[in-house]
Amino acid sequence: MAAAPAMADQVSPDGGTVVAASGAAAAIDLERIEVRAQREAQIRAVEMKRDANGVQDAVASDSMGDYPDMNVAESLQRLPGVSVTRDQGEGRFVVIRGLDAALNSVSIDGIAIGTPEDASRAAPLDVIPSESTERLRVIKAATPDMPGDAIGGAVVVESASAFDRDGRSLKGKLEGSHQELSGETSPKAAFNYSEVFGGTFGVALGVNYQKRTFESDNTEVEYDSFGDDGEMLAVDLQHRKYTIERERTGANLNFDWRPDDDNRYYLRTLYSRFDDAETRQRVIFGLGDADTVTALGNNRYQLDDLPADAISKRMRYRTKEENTFAVSLGGENRLSNAVLDYRVGYTKTRERVNDEMEARFDYDGDSFSATLDQNSGIPGLSLSDNGWMDNGNYAFDRVVLSPKQVDDSERSAQANIRFDGDKGSYKFGVLGRWRERDVNVDEVELKKGPDVDLASWNGKTLDHRGGSLGQGMGSAAMRAWWKANGGQYSAKSGDVAGNMMTSLEEDYVANEDILAAYAMGTWDIGALRVIGGVRVENTQFAATGNDVDIAADGETVTVTPRTANTSYTSVLPGLHLRYDTNNDWVLRGSVNKTVARPSFGDVSPRSAVNRDEGEARIGNPNLDPYESTNLDLSFERYLGEIGIISLGLFHKSIDGYIVETVTEDDPDYPGFDVTRSINGDKAKVFGAEFNWQQQLSFLPGAWSGLLVGASGTWLDTDFDPGMAKREGEDFNLPRASRNIYSAHIGYEWGGLSTRLAGVYRSEYLDTIGDSRAFDIYVAPHTQLDFSFDYKVSKNVSLYLEASNLLDEPLELYQGVRSHTLQNEEYGRTYAVGVKVAL
Repeated sequence: MAAAPAMADQVSPDGGTVVAASGAAAAIDLERIEVRAQREAQIRAVEMKRDANGVQDAVASDSMGDYPDMNVAESLQRLPGVSVTRDQGEGRFVVIRGLDAALNSVSIDGIAIGTPEDASRAAPLDVIPSESTERLRVIKAATPDMPGDAIGGAVVVESASAFDRDGRSLKGKLEGSHQELSGETSPKAAFNYSEVFGGTFGVALGVNYQKRTFESDNTEVEYDSFGDDGEMLAVDLQHRKYTIERERTGANLNFDWRPDDDNRYYLRTLYSRFDDAETRQRVIFGLGDADTVTALGNNRYQLDDLPADAISKRMRYRTKEENTFAVSLGGENRLSNAVLDYRVGYTKTRERVNDEMEARFDYDGDSFSATLDQNSGIPGLSLSDNGWMDNGNYAFDRVVLSPKQVDDSERSAQANIRFDGDKGSYKFGVLGRWRERDVNVDEVELKKGPDVDLASWNGKTLDHRGGSLGQGMGSAAMRAWWKANGGQYSAKSGDVAGNMMTSLEEDYVANEDILAAYAMGTWDIGALRVIGGVRVENTQFAATGNDVDIAADGETVTVTPRTANTSYTSVLPGLHLRYDTNNDWVLRGSVNKTVARPSFGDVSPRSAVNRDEGEARIGNPNLDPYESTNLDLSFERYLGEIGIISLGLFHKSIDGYIVETVTEDDPDYPGFDVTRSINGDKAKVFGAEFNWQQQLSFLPGAWSGLLVGASGTWLDTDFDPGMAKREGEDFNLPRASRNIYSAHIGYEWGGLSTRLAGVYRSEYLDTIGDSRAFDIYVAPHTQLDFSFDYKVSKNVSLYLEASNLLDEPLELYQGVRSHTLQNEEYGRTYAVGVKVAL
């Protein structure tokens, strides 16, 4: 093994002795310091960053096994250059340095995990309870001994080992949370146990459960051009109400056997289950159906002769189950002149949505008129007829069934051997990954069957911040009706072909085998550490899908199974420099290549061609992987054991960036609107990161308990999507916010620990349209959270948490900020609880 890297000072378990591990080890007696939650977590995170060979940031749990946020994704967003995309107000996907979450790798205890997403490679992190983990790392510049599929970065999730704790450890937590919007209070509980027997055998066990009932208010708008001047008019306005019961269950069981100093063996297991029972009620105003539109001035419009069925009501219910299971078995043996480590692993991720159904109804009254006011972000609407609010005035239209099943599993095996010298080491390794995916996405529309009196489904009338939904509907009544009458419904003859297409076009079975090998050397030249090497990864991809073709008569359907095989080899060199002055300065630099494989949905061999409507959606098995050349440079100044000031600069040049295109010039389908993903031109990312955190221990008395921190990331991105209609225009990389800021102020003194933390990200481009007026952006977002913890005794703490204090919505807009496309509000959430540690 190479000489040990310079390390940050280590705090002994009792907080009283600090050992300087850089240079010659020396014990220094210091005044006893009580290590509390935030401070201890920050010490661990700073140590991990300083000790790392590459560019990384980390989040560590505190002595109670807690993080400063509600879930894994939201804890990671506190790191420089990291933001999250949200689902129902909760962080779900992690975005590193503005790049799509599908360009990240995510591993649990050293083995890659899959995703329940049917088309993407992005791995959701809200399915993993934070109580099941011990450390979180984001590696931004991977060394050659790490998997190369990390253009954005590598998210490393580690569960606890008994050797992370001092002796026997018992921890428990009970919590109740209250969501402001729903008025519901929900429970949460967690228990963790670890113990080391005889100094050689360790057991760590954790179980946790959360049940959360909450609501969200969603308003969605679609705009289209109107009049000779091309004014943008809201042609579709929807109010949606979500009522969700979400359950998370997690468990981890880990074993460690360390019979002596030269041999270690371990077994890691982690299981999580994420269940959603979701009811969605919505009312749709099809304003584009008006016969006449009159501009009234000042962004107001008169819409006349709207047909009754321009208004519709819909009720959807579905339960979604997502499971993640990961197990790894491995060991490390120190031989006479080498260190050998090895691991075999298995992960399985699956999603089941077996019961999704939506019932649709059209208003059955008289035609009406409306006044539309577009002076605020969400259009205001005034109707001449309020009969639409009465469920008794609706006629049954159809039932849509949309079941989905996704199975994603991977087996892996790896081995590494390292030969150590006085000033360096040489490391070699191999890795095999064998992944299987089976995706079945169905949808069928049933219009033939007995009429339904929507009034018989009447339920509680729900409040909605964006506007009225009319009389409420009850999903329990809908499900009871379907159970009794569902067998009487069928598709109309004109819908059979379309149903077959939607049930088959997104299905595929895929196998992806990756064999990798690397050679890496590490040399210490005084204070400089040099790491260089090359990694080679061969990818074998095979998939089977369906070509579905609807003839010009709209009824004749041809289904042809289609198989595709691709193979490519990626050569990924890397050079990393780490200069530790042993005087609290660390400088890093790296240049390396990384790769990202095309999403399964894009590369799978499948097509849907509707010759009656002149549309085609085509998979592209000939897609090349993304390849990125990355440059990183960082300067780090460590301020004692908890503080850091760092500045990083980075650049990525990504070849073959994949974009979805819509064209009328496809030679295989002349005259058709063809949707297909292609390798676009080069994408470029340039950015800077700043991070500062510190305990203000130099202040007098109790003021020395203040902890402060701030970080910022600035991005400049550019790419060409290859769209003929928009040739010559400049585009920012989709999902890349130009600015990301975070800040926190905390205080710890005696038994008190409190923290106020905020994260801001600027707007980003989400979808590219035919022109700038149709581009879709996600608006800026600020998240502000607060926590308060008081240690009432040596073993018991009481705490209070408040999230989304600014009541920030998720907002999307079309073209310009005044044209709100989607506004989804969640309200604030408060939690109180008790933690016990023995």
